Amino acid sequence: MEVSHTLICFFFLFSLQDGSTGLVSAHVSVYSRIEGEDVRVECFIPSYRIRKVFCKEPCDKEDILIETTDASAQRGRYSIDHKDGGFFVTITQLTKSDSGRYSCGAGTSSTQALSKDFEIIVVDAMLDGGPSAEKTIDARTGGNIAVRCRITQYKPKKYFCKEECKQGDNLVETTSKSDQENGRYRIRYTQIIPTGYFLYVSIEQLTQSDSGWYRCGLGRPDSKDPYQRFRLIVTDALTTSPKTTEHPETTKDVVLYVFLTLVVLVIVSSLSVLVFCRKRICKAKGEEPEPHVETQCASEPEAEDDPSQHAYSEIKFVSVGSSHSGFSECVIYSVPPVEASSDEPPLYSTVNNPQ
Repeated sequence: MEVSHTLICFFFLFSLQDGSTGLVSAHVSVYSRIEGEDVRVECFIPSYRIRKVFCKEPCDKEDILIETTDASAQRGRYSIDHKDGGFFVTITQLTKSDSGRYSCGAGTSSTQALSKDFEIIVVDAMLDGGPSAEKTIDARTGGNIAVRCRITQYKPKKYFCKEECKQGDNLVETTSKSDQENGRYRIRYTQIIPTGYFLYVSIEQLTQSDSGWYRCGLGRPDSKDPYQRFRLIVTDALTTSPKTTEHPETTKDVVLYVFLTLVVLVIVSSLSVLVFCRKRICKAKGEEPEPHVETQCASEPEAEDDPSQHAYSEIKFVSVGSSHSGFSECVIYSVPPVEASSDEPPLYSTVNNPQ
């Protein structure tokens, strides 16, 4: 009997399994967060010693975020930890790309009988309250926005419209509880008891013409039925043009800097070579032998024309001291010209000449 119950439970769990993930399909909870925030979800797992998996659907091998048998583990922005008999999975610093469905489960790789499926919706703004609680959202062309509108009163009709929301201004409208799309516009309805009713509206591939005022609500747009309101401002996306503009300037500055550096190096090198050459020349001149100056006892140069203007020099060698001293004295007498005054004494010079 016990075996029969075991087989019934096994086949029941097997029938609930998703063939692509191996995880048990269950009710999907929705968690909405603003971009940049963190999300923490509890996974009910009775024991921390078994294998635990945290993945993003379809939960193929490359979709596994964390797989561990430890009590806690972390991988980048993703973590799993054990507390108060349960396991929690966390994603920090949420981005738009984190939106999607996730699963956290436990068990062996072939039979993961325990799991929890949930969905994360990352939005740009959460509107809660009356129409006066409006917000302004800045976005770039080519991007997308997602807004959560909380409504406290239920109406069967859901709508998403622009500006005055008169007839023909509705971007998306539906009476169904399923998602509805119209080109780049989308509306999604969820109900969380007892929190309220939520509309998720989104616009993809934004253009500047999308700037303006928007409404999301339940009921009729032209009535006093509850709605939320926000303003969207779309500006040109940051392109590479500023970088393209800055790049040539930066290159030009670098080229100018290199050129000036080369000029300075050339000048410094030239000065160094010049100083070196001057030192070599001066050194070479300092080492040259002094020119030999030969002193001769000779007469003054003769006058060219007038004999009367000739000045004569008389050279006499006079022995000084004894004959063995080896010195003689060369005396040069300068005889003035004939017409010169006889009172002027003769000029003479004495040169000692060793024998």
